[in-house]
Amino acid sequence: MADLQGISHDLEKHLFLHYEPVGVTIYKESDPLPEGIAFTERELKSYCQAVVLAGEGEVLLLQKENMGCKLGTSVLGFEKEMEAYLDDGVLEKYGVGLFATEEASAETLLKSTYLEKGQTQAAFIAPLSEFKDPPQVVVFTANSEQVMWLLYAVNYEKGGRMELPQSGGALGGCADITALPLLTGVPNITFLGLGCRLKSAVDPCHLMMGIAGKDLASVHAHILDMAKPIAMLGAQRQGK
Repeated sequence: MADLQGISHDLEKHLFLHYEPVGVTIYKESDPLPEGIAFTERELKSYCQAVVLAGEGEVLLLQKENMGCKLGTSVLGFEKEMEAYLDDGVLEKYGVGLFATEEASAETLLKSTYLEKGQTQAAFIAPLSEFKDPPQVVVFTANSEQVMWLLYAVNYEKGGRMELPQSGGALGGCADITALPLLTGVPNITFLGLGCRLKSAVDPCHLMMGIAGKDLASVHAHILDMAKPIAMLGAQRQGK
């Protein structure tokens, strides 16, 4: 069994993270839910807000009724009939002035990454240290320099060019860094979108990055492997 408390502590310490790494596991209708954890009763604004709250220490087991953002619950597979929500989302994004046309908005939202519709019963979103087993996805809320180190860690052995698929300024937290790593195993970052930032109240300088849970051990190991260059940059920051 992985020492997730130790891994989380190491990542926070070496990267100087403000938010603890967050684990996310999506439970399908047929999956047993985690034992001893009650459903969260408070109503949130969005999945992105849940990730930020978990990074601050909250343990959240959420049903779709508590997740606030219908676009997020559509992406994460909670909605059986999601077409109306997506249509509303297209109009919302276009109407608020984020896209020049309704067609451009539709191109962004409708072609994003979605889990299978109507198959999700709950999402467990909590500090990584609260997990007994590796989560399906690990999400980091971090500044650009910390994300730089995480990308180095992901690419430490393979090297080469990294493709980071973006959904065009919408559905960043739910689609780009959760659904995509979960379905494909591909690590990704998001600059988030207007709705994500409004609802999560995340700092303007922070991004989010998601990796598949299977990659957590190697990312942790490679962050430790890079102690020398991390310290080198840290020393320069402190004027030493």
